[in-house]
Amino acid sequence: MDNADDIIARLKQDFIEDTIERVDRIETTIDRVAGHMDEASAGIAELRREAHTVKGLAGSFGFPLVGAIAHRLEDYIADMTEIDDLQAASLVDFTTWIREIIESGTNPAPEEEIRILRSLPSRTTGRAAGNAGEGVVAPAGHQEILIVTATAVQAHFLQRELRERGYRTITARTAVEAFQTVVQSRPDAIISAAVLDGLSGIELIRALAAMKTLEGKPLGLLTSFEANHPDLEGLPANVTIITNRGKQIAEHLAKFIETLG
Repeated sequence: MDNADDIIARLKQDFIEDTIERVDRIETTIDRVAGHMDEASAGIAELRREAHTVKGLAGSFGFPLVGAIAHRLEDYIADMTEIDDLQAASLVDFTTWIREIIESGTNPAPEEEIRILRSLPSRTTGRAAGNAGEGVVAPAGHQEILIVTATAVQAHFLQRELRERGYRTITARTAVEAFQTVVQSRPDAIISAAVLDGLSGIELIRALAAMKTLEGKPLGLLTSFEANHPDLEGLPANVTIITNRGKQIAEHLAKFIETLG
């Protein structure tokens, strides 16, 4: 009878082989959609499914960076409707890293994780791309902002506004996922919705402000409360209140962006 270590080793090997097959399928789908051999919407939906599966399994088998790369791949294609040659090349950057890490059999060291994540393509639009259109890759090492919200509409709005100004964006849906992303990616700034499942965004922001790795970094709290609401008392000085009502959200987001330098 196999012992626990043997079983775990076999499961990890199965995951490695399965992920390599998924990467092969992802790259084939990218080529076929970019070459107009497959219908774009169906192909992109397949990419989302494959990336989501890899993201969900990778951490359990000792490859948290692979999960983070798959998460960013999901973000990259979230609102994509087609794949051109430039986007196809950018998408393959994600799969190349996943393949290299999986085939090595070992998750990279923390500092190497950050370097790899910051090297991945990020989509910008409009002003940031010099009006060259969506899909332009932002320079590696550009400032990166973590958006924490369970609401897809809210996430898309914030991503669009920040990308138009040339910022890289990453997303998290819960406080737990936000903490994991902060440790792994070391974002330059964070915006969190006040309402999250489990730990509230208000408590999340308080906790993040106390982390040494985020000391002095801009934090934004997206809320329907006014700044003088009792629940917001005692927030650290580096927290900007972004009121989530009407035209105020754009005005307050602009003020937050001013703090990014």
